Amino acid sequence: MKKIFSIIFIAAVLMGISSCKDFLTVVPQSSLVADNYYDSEAKVRANTASLYGFVWNDFQICFMWMAGDELAGDLYYTYAQEGQFYYLSFTSGNTYINDGWTGLFRVVSFANSIINDMPSAASGNGVSQTVINHALAEARFFRGLAYYYLTEYWGAVPIITNATENITSNNLFVKRNTQSSIYEFIRRDLVFAMDNLPEKDSEAGRVTKWSAEGLLSKLYLTMASHLDDAASADNFANAKKYAADVIENSGLSLYPDYSTMFDIGANNSDESLCAIQCFVGGYGYGNPRNCAWGRSSVICDQCWGAGKGPTLSLQNCYDSSDKRRKWVYMTLNDYYPNLDKSNGGYTYYFVNRDPADNSVRLEESSQMLAHIKKYVIGKASDTDGGVGDSQDAANNVYLLRLSDVYMVYVEASIGSGSSTTDPLAISSFNAIHSTRAGLAPVSSVTYSQLLKERRCEFAFESCDWFDVKRYFYRDPDAAIAYLNNMNRENYYQFISGTDQSLENTRSSYEIVEPDVKLTFNKSQMYLPIPASVTTTAPILNEDPVDYKFSNEE
Repeated sequence: MKKIFSIIFIAAVLMGISSCKDFLTVVPQSSLVADNYYDSEAKVRANTASLYGFVWNDFQICFMWMAGDELAGDLYYTYAQEGQFYYLSFTSGNTYINDGWTGLFRVVSFANSIINDMPSAASGNGVSQTVINHALAEARFFRGLAYYYLTEYWGAVPIITNATENITSNNLFVKRNTQSSIYEFIRRDLVFAMDNLPEKDSEAGRVTKWSAEGLLSKLYLTMASHLDDAASADNFANAKKYAADVIENSGLSLYPDYSTMFDIGANNSDESLCAIQCFVGGYGYGNPRNCAWGRSSVICDQCWGAGKGPTLSLQNCYDSSDKRRKWVYMTLNDYYPNLDKSNGGYTYYFVNRDPADNSVRLEESSQMLAHIKKYVIGKASDTDGGVGDSQDAANNVYLLRLSDVYMVYVEASIGSGSSTTDPLAISSFNAIHSTRAGLAPVSSVTYSQLLKERRCEFAFESCDWFDVKRYFYRDPDAAIAYLNNMNRENYYQFISGTDQSLENTRSSYEIVEPDVKLTFNKSQMYLPIPASVTTTAPILNEDPVDYKFSNEE
């Protein structure tokens, strides 16, 4: 717990910000060196740059997709502690739950370091208030985002704003705060960010006013989904207002080609409102999904994804004519010219044999008869060096996309009802469902249609769990039934006695339905606080309390 709350940062070597690597690797300065460090706009911006990269490492390398995609029923994986999210057998001792918790509080600590130490030091060195407010807005945006993840995964968590003060006052261990308090804390951070960030930053990849307003709309939608809250209707209205402003006034547009939107070339496009900035620079600096999800060494230099794939439930979610499907997951006869380029591209087979020796099996069938494609970009030779040898790839990890804001507007338009015909909601929905996915346009949208569309659009982006949570807030029993009806225990098995030459024929496999069914219950909708944390700080086991806001917050 002390590691979470302490803000002890080493003084970074002062470098320019001309390169991508410099933009991502500068470490925030502690208060011990702040007075001498924050003497120019360039150094202030160098510090806030730290919020876009390696600081997210512990959260995003494993926990992000285990909790965001496995738990939501999209990603099949059953190995050891990683598989506990799939089997619903996780406990407070799960290593990755601990990584998620500590990783997000690490982001909070980095942001707090800037919020607490930068303004007076920079002002004393003649840095303008506009620059200071811009930096504060970046820090508060990321602090708000980290707390959004924290409260949606764990519910009540402690709000920490000044760790140094907590340490020096011997008040290190604090109680958890109520979820309603956390929502208000996030709202204040995002409103400040929205009011002080530019509509466009001079440096690609930095968050803007539209990033903050988009996330604020999603926060209001989440708050509104608590239908028993007296402010629910007002929160739906605010979600619509802010989402509409982004859609109609930002000048931003959806990325035109879903097939390449998760490749390096799409980094920091209009659609990317916020992303972890990735580059080839060692473990933790790049996107690890190419390695973690890649099927085999046929398509990746390093691959750990042979046992991972889209669940049968997710596969059934896609219409056969959905143009996105092939770029979300690979299955029989799918061809990818950008993978294994030296051999003319890659064609997916359930069992892939060596062309020179048919008895050698290069790739085995999976229990899902499919593997993940999204974020999998291939070898270094396929990407002009865009993949490193330390599980790092240079394609960014999206945290918020413009299409998400489109769908927020649709969901807010449905509100507490069951459908909408709102013109902007319909055009926003069809921009994704029809123009992007190639499906027939609709003239009205139901809540169940929206849930399905979001699942197809954002699969393997670790945000489907938050859609399930909003459903749970609206109707707990219906959300639990939705999860349990996925039948996530089912898998494919090669039919015993079938001619091995027919392994690449789908009819040679049958679905196995185990006797033991995996079932969700309401207690599993929030993750347990890591045991290592509550052992050190048992106060976190006590009932949460409302947070007392100061005038400055």
